[in-house]
Amino acid sequence: MFDRDIEKNLIEWKTNAYRKPLILRGARQVGKTSVIRKFGLENFEQVIEINLEKRDQRQLFDRAISIEDFVNRINLFFDKKVVPGASLLFIDEIQESKNVMELLRFFAEEMPELHVITAGSLLEAKIGKDWSIPVGRVDYRYLYPMTFFEYLKARKKTALLDSLEKVRLGDSFAFGDMAADLFKEYVMIGGMPEVVRSFVETGDYSQTRAIFNRLQTAYMEDIGKYSKSKEANKYLEFVLEYGPKLAGTLFKYENFGGSNYRSREMGEAIQTVEKVMLLKQVLAVNSTALPLVPKNIRPKKMVWMDVGLANFINNAYEEMLVGEYKGKIMEQVVGQSLLARGTARPVDLYYWSKDRDEGSAEVDFCFQHQSGLVGMEIKSGNISKMKSLFSMADLDSTVTLLRVSWDDLKIESWKFTGKTYPVLSVPFYLIDRCQDFLS
Repeated sequence: MFDRDIEKNLIEWKTNAYRKPLILRGARQVGKTSVIRKFGLENFEQVIEINLEKRDQRQLFDRAISIEDFVNRINLFFDKKVVPGASLLFIDEIQESKNVMELLRFFAEEMPELHVITAGSLLEAKIGKDWSIPVGRVDYRYLYPMTFFEYLKARKKTALLDSLEKVRLGDSFAFGDMAADLFKEYVMIGGMPEVVRSFVETGDYSQTRAIFNRLQTAYMEDIGKYSKSKEANKYLEFVLEYGPKLAGTLFKYENFGGSNYRSREMGEAIQTVEKVMLLKQVLAVNSTALPLVPKNIRPKKMVWMDVGLANFINNAYEEMLVGEYKGKIMEQVVGQSLLARGTARPVDLYYWSKDRDEGSAEVDFCFQHQSGLVGMEIKSGNISKMKSLFSMADLDSTVTLLRVSWDDLKIESWKFTGKTYPVLSVPFYLIDRCQDFLS
């Protein structure tokens, strides 16, 4: 089992006197079950795992009429005694039972000492008007594909990771080339745990493609579980097939992926796939005033769940990470890394773009950091022009300017049209520490 950063967050939940039953959200195959099992084994005397995708367990626990009845069924089925404070109750695939979901609120009220954690991959997509999550009675955490730092842990690059975690702004870093090479490897492999495990064990990228194929097939087969109708299936399938090809680029609902499908149907399909956390729509903003208000009618930017899966669907190999494809896939991997910070709540990520009548300027990403706004440009090659970033700064001098590239970690001074702009330069291999340097 790989070490995941979210484990620290789960330990904080465990020790919180005001905790509630926890729902761990995330797409299929990002490692939810493994993380919970590892957390349980390392922090509790016993782990009781219920899997509601198993018919016998679903039939048994779906009939529970109270918390007392539910716990009695656990004792009889597993021949184990539930001990609050010592037991972790793990309910996997909770979206398979409306009744069990509704019982979660009563765990918080009637048995608060018991640690209850659940996972569900297709949760929001299956919730209808007559089925709701017990608002205010549960906690949430979010799991994404492995970050670059988690990838380094899996690759057992402990010394390098330790150095990366300690480097400070202004320090010289002697191992940048090594870190950059491993980041390029990560860009190709991505962060899906099964894929990473295969590559760590064999070092053979070709073997990972069979796993990617299996994952993509599984996502396609999942469509029937959250589709509203057979007619809607074709739109969902189209999103899964063509969405990764737009990773790191702008798109519109109308004629999505070159299709003749209408905006309404494609918009609903994309939003459904986003709910199950296979993609993120990055919306446009045209202001620097906080809070940011997105422009929903503008084109969106596609960030797919995992860069490795996007590469597979694009039929990209290592020698193809150049030119236009390299540019957009680096936006994908940076966007993916920024979103992975949202373990406690999803990250509000946007891109900044001027209105058409104000000229042409577009900044790759922007987000709020503490009480300020950050504008981020991603430079995968030697192109150093950042006219859009400086246009953003001209509108609001309080915006922090950030450039992510292969260059060293430092504060730069850029001159443009007679003005000087301070820019924080962060190398790709330190993107996981972006917040530290901004602070």
